[in-house]
Amino acid sequence: MTVYLPGQRVVLIHTSDPHTRLEPSALGTVRRHDLQSNTVAVAWDDGSTLAMLLDDGDRITLSHGPHTSPADAPEEESPARADNPTRQGFERPAPPAADSDAVAYVTELPPCDIHRALSDTVIPAGYDGATRLGPWAYMCDGCFMTYGLGLGTGRGQRLILGRRPAPGAGIDGSGRD
Repeated sequence: MTVYLPGQRVVLIHTSDPHTRLEPSALGTVRRHDLQSNTVAVAWDDGSTLAMLLDDGDRITLSHGPHTSPADAPEEESPARADNPTRQGFERPAPPAADSDAVAYVTELPPCDIHRALSDTVIPAGYDGATRLGPWAYMCDGCFMTYGLGLGTGRGQRLILGRRPAPGAGIDGSGRD
């Protein structure tokens, strides 16, 4: 089964919806992919928001033309980010059990395993954690919000570029919180 990621560009191959004006070759941007129902919510370039019911005969494929990244998508079509957990269609993963359980300091951010596997693109990962897809993975913000199981022991951790602050140094290293 193909997994579609928020921000990916897709092309309509076929839809059996008799009420849509969408035609084959229409372009759109993936908003989310519900793996349980195999439904892909798409913001079509013509303004339509028709979801594709992949198990009921609708067919789409990844576009190989110019791509829109999740960061370039219009505000209402962007995936959830750590700084805005209330994006439509996304739920914020469970909070960490304790801050120390949910943070790892690294000297270099690894690439997002999901983007690399599905679209051969390199996007820096901000999380290392368990996924709804089964295996653990390095994930960018959008993939973590879509596929991550949360933060904490046995779930995942936030990757922070740099050194761990000295004890008592505060959040910004100044000694103040």
